[in-house]
Amino acid sequence: MGIGYYQAMYNHVFVAGTFDGMHRGHEVILRRAFIEGEHVTIGVTSDAFIKKFKFAQLDKLAKYSKRKKDLETWLRVHEKEAMIVSINDPYEPAASMADLDALIVTRENRNTGERINRLRQGSTLPCLALIEVPMVSGEDGRPISSTRLRNGEIDRNGRLIMPDSMRAELARPLGIVLSGSRIGEAIKNHRENLIVTVGDIATETLVKHGTIPSFSIIDQKVNRNAHDTLAHLPDTLLRNSIKVKSGPGYISQEAIKAITTWVKKPTTTLLVVDGEEDLLALPAIIHAPRGSILYYGQPNKGLACVIVTNEKKHEALALLARFS
Repeated sequence: MGIGYYQAMYNHVFVAGTFDGMHRGHEVILRRAFIEGEHVTIGVTSDAFIKKFKFAQLDKLAKYSKRKKDLETWLRVHEKEAMIVSINDPYEPAASMADLDALIVTRENRNTGERINRLRQGSTLPCLALIEVPMVSGEDGRPISSTRLRNGEIDRNGRLIMPDSMRAELARPLGIVLSGSRIGEAIKNHRENLIVTVGDIATETLVKHGTIPSFSIIDQKVNRNAHDTLAHLPDTLLRNSIKVKSGPGYISQEAIKAITTWVKKPTTTLLVVDGEEDLLALPAIIHAPRGSILYYGQPNKGLACVIVTNEKKHEALALLARFS
């Protein structure tokens, strides 16, 4: 089926997979199949195939009926038509379907596509064009996969997810917790340092003490409730604001990019997060110049003050590495 003005290059395209969890990587592969082919057949690995060839994953993967149903839902939502077949062999039915003329592959399974073509040659069937589709990377640069999705490392869009086991650990401050008059004293002592704040109350607190942070990260919420933070901030911060999406429970690549862009040119910047800003203290510590001071809130306790050192960068890196 052609799409818009685009004329499909092939008459019949075959694409195969387990399709467990239907993530963004699956969607990219399927969309490419529909762009390239007038007709599309989708092979879904059967439960018997998984038992025989992917025994280690047997208890983790959804049953064939569930995976097929999810695929049918995706096709219906995206107004696509395709024939779905069960796969019981690594090379069939693609090796023996006479009317096929193209096969979707990735770099990881291209060898399987080449083997299918050798089998077709032995059966005097024409070889299939191998359409290689790049693997879709998650926000940590590693490919999105159903395995990573099942392990809770990423969500369906490849965003890094904080494991539940880390919640208590991340609640512990990475620096000294200040309260009362100690907050004002610390801010006064650190006026000459590059200041970073993460959190609405932390940012407002610095402003109330006469210090404009060089980089502030807010989400316009306090204790998960809406808070009109922008009304309490000076024009110095407001006139150079950037909006990104991140959280809750994950760190987005666009938020990390905003932080690294600021580091290259540390002019006064306000990062307004659509989601939740809490976890962004980690990449802020990792990327901020050594000697910077980072303040972030500790609910009902005060402000955590982190002096950015190599040791603190390594500590933050170790925590972030556990997201993936």
